[in-house]
Amino acid sequence: MSDDGQIDEPDGFSDGSVDVAPTSEPADQPVSRQPAIDQPAAGPGVIGVVTLPGVALWRKSPIVASLLFAAGVIAPFYGVLLVVLHRNELVALVVRPGVLRGFALVGVATVASRAIAVWLTADRLADPYAQRRMRVVGSVAVAALTLPTALGVMRLEQARGTIDKIFADSPDAGRVTLAEPTPDPYAGQFHTVLLMGSDEGTDRVGMRTDSLILAVIHTPTGRAALISVPRNLVHLQFPPGTTLADEYPDGYDDDEGGLISAIYINVENDPDLVEEYETDLVPAGVSALMHGISYSFGVNVDDYLLVNSCGFVHVVDAIGGVTIEVDKELPMPAMLPCSNYRLTPTIGPGVIFMDGTKALGYVRSRMADSDYQRMERQRILLQTIAEEIGFRVLLTNFGELLDAIEGSVRTTMTAEEALGLVTILQGHDDDLQSLGLVPPLFEPSEPDFDGLRTLMLDVRRALAEGTPVADLVPTTDGTDSTDGPTSGTGGDG
Repeated sequence: MSDDGQIDEPDGFSDGSVDVAPTSEPADQPVSRQPAIDQPAAGPGVIGVVTLPGVALWRKSPIVASLLFAAGVIAPFYGVLLVVLHRNELVALVVRPGVLRGFALVGVATVASRAIAVWLTADRLADPYAQRRMRVVGSVAVAALTLPTALGVMRLEQARGTIDKIFADSPDAGRVTLAEPTPDPYAGQFHTVLLMGSDEGTDRVGMRTDSLILAVIHTPTGRAALISVPRNLVHLQFPPGTTLADEYPDGYDDDEGGLISAIYINVENDPDLVEEYETDLVPAGVSALMHGISYSFGVNVDDYLLVNSCGFVHVVDAIGGVTIEVDKELPMPAMLPCSNYRLTPTIGPGVIFMDGTKALGYVRSRMADSDYQRMERQRILLQTIAEEIGFRVLLTNFGELLDAIEGSVRTTMTAEEALGLVTILQGHDDDLQSLGLVPPLFEPSEPDFDGLRTLMLDVRRALAEGTPVADLVPTTDGTDSTDGPTSGTGGDG
């Protein structure tokens, strides 16, 4: 009681309310601590770590975080951006082995950076359960990403190996120069490639060069001409002093009339000629053809590209087929090598979609017209195939296209030269012209090789000066006097 007679309130009470004094925790009771910045209790989610590797490690290890982010995010983003920005030149990327190896390394870095980020981030977690969860769930997520990435890397490495196997390392690998060079005002300005399609049908013994096209490319301007060589050209001449020239001084001859299409197989079947003409990169039969065409046509044949009929079928199938307008009804061959089914008796007229089997029948058909129209169809189909090889095909059918090419294509071109050829074949208008060596321009059954050499010089002059190659074709009353098309531009043949 206080001095004034009032009762003293107990400590902690005032105005009817009770104030409870805080009591301290016993000294032996553990004190709860907040986790340090670099040791979170829960940490970022697994999705965040896998999506943006390295971000969760930024405060503790900025250098490591930067490396993981660069490898796991920036590098693949740049790779995708490169493909998108260069989608119209995607062929230029995939034919370069170095680029394919780069994409493969990006794939490895994409997975490895995420695996490392998962385990380093888990080590920062204070909660053992959170650590285990991060490692287990994160590893499963990375494993799910690893499988398709590994398949992609393997495919890229296979593509790199295929390109290394098919294409030559040096631009001079298969070059054939004239035995008796004459002054050439266009020396060094042209790249000439002999394009060959081989026929290995069940109705004949051995392989024959069923299609011969000489691609003459003016390298400074990119203008080019496709010169179709008739399969019934006879008595091809060879450079003086060579084995074939000594054996056939008046031009190639055999029991079948000396057709150019028979040279390949006959040379390949002669061991002495194989030893004489075969090189590491060029089969004997191809080498003999290159020497003969080089001498008879008066051009330096720099490279060759040989595609067998089975490979042709597979390539067309791999790019998803082609669509071509057929101007008349064409009978289809009864038997075709590597065909997937029996063709209908005829196709056309009209716009026709063709798979590999039908496309082979299209270029092999000659019952309704002649070899000259057949040559024209070969040129049209060649350009159509080149035009189809673009962003969509390479993105969706790259593996199938590689499988079709490997084992079916042989060449002495480098990958860069092959890319240039494809780009030219994709051209239009006056950049790409065509010419058939047919009457009255040229008579294959009674060849005038001196006149042919002059004609080829005129072709190169026209390409260099930018004038139409078609002007070289003789006309009567302003119209073409041949029984079929002999020249044209672009896809019109």
